[in-house]
Amino acid sequence: MNPQKSPPEDLLYRPHMSFWWWLQKRNYFLFMVRELSAVFVGLFALISLVGVYRLSQGEDTYQLYLNALQTPSAQVLFVVILLFSLYHTLTWIHLTPMIMVVRIGSKTVPPILVLIASYLAWIVISLILFYLLLVN
Repeated sequence: MNPQKSPPEDLLYRPHMSFWWWLQKRNYFLFMVRELSAVFVGLFALISLVGVYRLSQGEDTYQLYLNALQTPSAQVLFVVILLFSLYHTLTWIHLTPMIMVVRIGSKTVPPILVLIASYLAWIVISLILFYLLLVN
């Protein structure tokens, strides 16, 4: 092996990319916010799982958990989680016509109908869940 030669990885072109590349264009920024929104959706799932775990430990432990969720900082966190969840949901619904091509026979359903069906499904499921929460 010749010590004068560079290893092959030194010969590769590696463009310099700023840490702030996603602030250069609006579409990049919105993409990164969407990716960040997944973290908040996951945080909500984690908080819910902790609630189920606390419920399994008994009524006193669960009541302490509920009291912790009623603090002002927890309420602000839930508002932020709600906003990010709505953004995540809306952007996902808008991607649906691009991802899901529906064919009936030899014809393709227009993307706008897939979008409308997605919104209707979201609204109907949300109303059912809202009703179930109000009944209990």
